[in-house]
Amino acid sequence: MKREYYLYCVQLNILVIYRELRKVCNNLEVLIPDEQLEAFNTIDEYRHKEKFPDKIKDCIKLLKDSQLFDLCRMRQRILPLPQNYNYLISRADDFMNDSFVPTENDIMMSYSQTAGLYREEVTCQGFKFDLLEMPGHHIWRERWTQHFDDPNLVVFVIDLSELCDSAFYDKGHLENKTVSVFSSLVNNPLLAKVYWLLIFNKIDTFNDHSAGFDFKKLASHLDTGDSAKSFYRSQFTTKLPKGKFFAHMVSLVNFKESQTILTDMFRRIGRMHRERPNLM
Repeated sequence: MKREYYLYCVQLNILVIYRELRKVCNNLEVLIPDEQLEAFNTIDEYRHKEKFPDKIKDCIKLLKDSQLFDLCRMRQRILPLPQNYNYLISRADDFMNDSFVPTENDIMMSYSQTAGLYREEVTCQGFKFDLLEMPGHHIWRERWTQHFDDPNLVVFVIDLSELCDSAFYDKGHLENKTVSVFSSLVNNPLLAKVYWLLIFNKIDTFNDHSAGFDFKKLASHLDTGDSAKSFYRSQFTTKLPKGKFFAHMVSLVNFKESQTILTDMFRRIGRMHRERPNLM
């Protein structure tokens, strides 16, 4: 992986955080001094190309060294900002260095859409897995079936942190989205015989944001983060036959490479196959 190519993506994430911070300050009625307001205006108008110009670096540094984040957190413990904001802001000085090469953890903590198809072959426990990663954007979802070439296993990744996002409720753009996409896959006749690997990702982010969150918006009987996780998990697992799925709650950013978690799960599948040959 050419990690240096990902600096652009990481820097885009930084810009999104500061654009959203301005909205948070306005909603929480946090006063923005004129100099910082001008910095926000400059960032809003900027269209990122390859490298941050000096004026953008100065604006980011000014806002980073301000007390705006702390003032907002004094009024609301969980801020409606991208959930990677604490990590990326703490590393902002590094990311503004044009020669900086992002670490694998930096890349994992940055949000970016999958572009195109990615194929890789993995051998584990004597089994060969030909992996095909497909983007989840709605335009690509329409083309998924074109690549269902007699599959044996579907790996479906669910973002647990969405449960703590206001857009997941009250007809927001995330409400029922992931469950609906999953249901359409389960009901696709081309996937009738496959096994399912459900990865409930970002458990660490969920744990950070779930304290004090009102999960009764999800279901009236839910009063803790643990009960919300179990309930949400069941919305997926109940759609699948017993013995046809493996479900895990994980944090991919705790692994040096995302492939590590998949390799571990393939190892479990291989072990279960040897212990119970009729399972697969």
